[in-house]
Amino acid sequence: MSLPFKTICLISVGMADSFRSIIDLWPTRIAMATDVGGAAGEVSKWWQRDKIPDRWWARVVSTRVAMENGVTLEVLARLAAGANVEEARA
Repeated sequence: MSLPFKTICLISVGMADSFRSIIDLWPTRIAMATDVGGAAGEVSKWWQRDKIPDRWWARVVSTRVAMENGVTLEVLARLAAGANVEEARA
């Protein structure tokens, strides 16, 4: 039995509505931590709190994963202000 087309894929930022959904763009917390130069434990805490501290934003948006998925400083700022990502991209 084969899996349906596109069963396993990254979440599109257009479908995201939280910092968690942005963190979930990476296949693992370890992968994100490696990309941003942090610790996997930190990234796990970000996911649990649904918040990426602003001091990490520049590192996050400079990653290939973030760039490919339209994650910008503006998107992160609007999420921090309580808007969802679709509103942030508008």
